[in-house]
Amino acid sequence: MRYFVIMLLVLGTLTAAQAQVKLPKLHGWVNPLPMDSLTRKVSFQGVVQVPGASQATLYARAKKWFATASGPTKMTIETQDEASGKVTGKTSELVMQNFLGANVQVPLWRTVIVQVKPGRFRYQITNFAFDSSTGQGAVTPIENYLAPNALTFDDAGYPKPVLQSTIEAIQRSGRQQASVIRQAMTGKAVDDNW
Repeated sequence: MRYFVIMLLVLGTLTAAQAQVKLPKLHGWVNPLPMDSLTRKVSFQGVVQVPGASQATLYARAKKWFATASGPTKMTIETQDEASGKVTGKTSELVMQNFLGANVQVPLWRTVIVQVKPGRFRYQITNFAFDSSTGQGAVTPIENYLAPNALTFDDAGYPKPVLQSTIEAIQRSGRQQASVIRQAMTGKAVDDNW
């Protein structure tokens, strides 16, 4: 009987101690944005086959697309290397965000990388970041907003309207830009349902 009383006391102490520890909230929200498994950054990417196209042809198409890409800011080419077939650029567009019940336009920057090889090319749209209104150099990565915090998530662990509108803008923008790249590089309309 004495052993039984001691066990009840020990179990009661452990239960009280466990009740004081706050466990992380479990919630059902899952980030719908595509994430690169290596960099852990939002990334729209793909490899597209272009049978019969030479590396030089695909590189010329990539350079032409970078030079003529539409958007509120001109695409700034950061690197271009014909030998490796790689072109990297940076651009932004104004996206609508619902902030405190008001829709505001905010510059959303991203890096676009196109690398070509004979008969195929790879594209990646990544490094999404919001401009801090002080210029291109001062940006906040979108991944900062996706980590649970009081600014962008409610108490139940779901995105507030400001984050939800941001996610929708990035999905629309990333998919649209990926579709335009695929179309420019292949010379034909490509289904965006991927």
